[in-house]
Amino acid sequence: MDRLPGGRVGVRAAGEVEAAIARLSGSRRPLPAPLRGALATYEWAAGRRLVAPVSGAQSGRVPTEAQLAGEERVALRRVHDRAGVGLAERDFALGAVRALAWILGYTGDQP
Repeated sequence: MDRLPGGRVGVRAAGEVEAAIARLSGSRRPLPAPLRGALATYEWAAGRRLVAPVSGAQSGRVPTEAQLAGEERVALRRVHDRAGVGLAERDFALGAVRALAWILGYTGDQP
């Protein structure tokens, strides 16, 4: 996995993000939409996906902190778009918002 300088993903150690990926991907049951959104976000932030989970924007191997913050803004708009987006898509975006808030250090609560 490619990492940001210093082994960081946002403000988190890359190992913390990898542990979150392992925890969520190791589930034997299908994940609810918010946790699928969180997992997709962790994978993108860690450089495992080249496409952002909500916006669909292409990124380099590891998104920059600016790209992480931009994706959080897009996901927040999706969460609040009650007219144009279905509940499952909003729930997925909510999981992305929560994961990005944790990655960026806005909260200590990890989804």
